[in-house]
Amino acid sequence: MHEEITLGGFGGQGVLFIGRLLAEAAFREGHEVVCMPSYGAEKRGGTVWCDVTVSEEAIGALFITRPTAVVAMNPASLSKLEAAIKPGGQLVVNRSLVPDKVKRADICTIYVPANDMAAELGDDSVSNMVILGSLLAVCPVVAASSITAVMGELLAGKQERLALNEKALGAGYDWTKKNLASPESKSKEGAHVQ
Repeated sequence: MHEEITLGGFGGQGVLFIGRLLAEAAFREGHEVVCMPSYGAEKRGGTVWCDVTVSEEAIGALFITRPTAVVAMNPASLSKLEAAIKPGGQLVVNRSLVPDKVKRADICTIYVPANDMAAELGDDSVSNMVILGSLLAVCPVVAASSITAVMGELLAGKQERLALNEKALGAGYDWTKKNLASPESKSKEGAHVQ
């Protein structure tokens, strides 16, 4: 396995948090890992990126130029990252905030109503966990239980937040698995799941 994942969004969406969760979980599972966060000077609302490489072998490059999987939490992320994805790669789009459709037919795109699903759970700030669950459903780079274990430590003093994050992670995973199994999404390459 060698996955190069780029997560993109704006400050305050929890992009760096899910990048950290992926990296920590992969490390604990015994994989080689590189995690490179990048963000602007703004505290909230500025552009945020996080590259996470997970491999069975030594990783030679710190930066990702052709990711195998991408998360686009906002329109700027989609416009910047769509062209960079390797053919056959996975793209998970936050449909709640990104109205644009992907133009490429050589990647699998999942449009997840992440903010809407998070709001149904009672707090739209967990849209990042919905998206992470969706990503794990199409790119099982780590086990969801590993993510949950890392979250359990990072949020040890915040049991209510931990429970909500776990629920959101599961909701994103289940929603994606259900929608990928539907008859209209059977064409794997170029699949555009709504």
